[in-house]
Amino acid sequence: MARVRVYPHNDLLNLAHYQREVINDKVAQGIEDAISLDCLSCIISMAFSVEAIVNFVGHQKVHGWRERRPYRDKVNEVCEVAGLVYDETAEPFSTVWQLKETRDMIAHGQPFEGNVNVRTREELHTTMECPWDQHLTPEYINSAYEQLKEFEHSLFEGAGISLAFTLTSSVRASSET
Repeated sequence: MARVRVYPHNDLLNLAHYQREVINDKVAQGIEDAISLDCLSCIISMAFSVEAIVNFVGHQKVHGWRERRPYRDKVNEVCEVAGLVYDETAEPFSTVWQLKETRDMIAHGQPFEGNVNVRTREELHTTMECPWDQHLTPEYINSAYEQLKEFEHSLFEGAGISLAFTLTSSVRASSET
């Protein structure tokens, strides 16, 4: 028998780290091919990791934690446990909020169909942008990743959670006969 701890925030953060490295390698090599798609993948990984981090801290430190509640309620509760004040106007919280909002826009994508008056290709291109397109840059990815890691570190430190305790793991619980 084994005692198993599965913590999805690690996989999501590892995926974001990997994608960020791919993006940075492409930039270093001057490769622009599909970099926007790489950035979108990284944003999705980071955005989903935000709520996974909040749920992890809540599960570990909040008595009677309920995962299926509004994000603001959950993040305020885990921040309180960690001795932090969640302020969407200050970093790292403003980036964390942006990632959460971007996650919602992507997960609940709404189609648009309509006639628009445009005079140039640039106006047409702007009209056809998705709300998250402005974040599909290596600069945003690197900045958002650093802010997300700061958010994670602050929560863990404030809540008294050792980094080693946050890893998916298993321990042999008893010997089998």
